[in-house]
Amino acid sequence: MKFSFRYQFIFSLTLLILLSGVVNYLLFQPGIILFKWIGIGVKPSVIKNNGIRLFFTGYFSDIAWCFSLCLIVFALAELKFIKPSGKILLLSLPFITEVLQYAGFIKGTFDWYDILTYVIVIALFVLLYPKLKTTVYEKI
Repeated sequence: MKFSFRYQFIFSLTLLILLSGVVNYLLFQPGIILFKWIGIGVKPSVIKNNGIRLFFTGYFSDIAWCFSLCLIVFALAELKFIKPSGKILLLSLPFITEVLQYAGFIKGTFDWYDILTYVIVIALFVLLYPKLKTTVYEKI
C-alpha cells in the first residue's frame, strides 16, 4: 500500500520524534533495560541546571513517545484504520503503562507527573486535531 506524502511525512516525523526520545535516554539515562539488552553502555551526560536536567531526564522522552503515539493515532484514524474505540484504547496506553509500573508488572517508576504530562500532551493534541484534520481522498 502506498501512502500519500502527507502520511509518509507523519510516519517519518513520528520516527524522528521517537528517535529523539531514544537519543535522550542514551544521553541522560543510558542504564535503561533497552540499552542493557542491546549491550550499549555509555556514561550519562550531565546538565548543571536542575530544571533543565529534570526535564531531559524525567519528561522529554515521555513527551516524545506520547506525541508520537498521538500522531500515529491521528493518521490511523484519518485513514479509517481504527474506530473511535481504538483511538481511546491507543491513547490510554501511557496511562496503562504507568498503572502497570505502579502495580509492579513492568519495571519503572510510577509518577503522577508522568500522568499529568500525558494528559497535557493528549489534551493539546485533541485541541489541535481539528486544525490538522483534512478530507482524505486516499485509497485504502
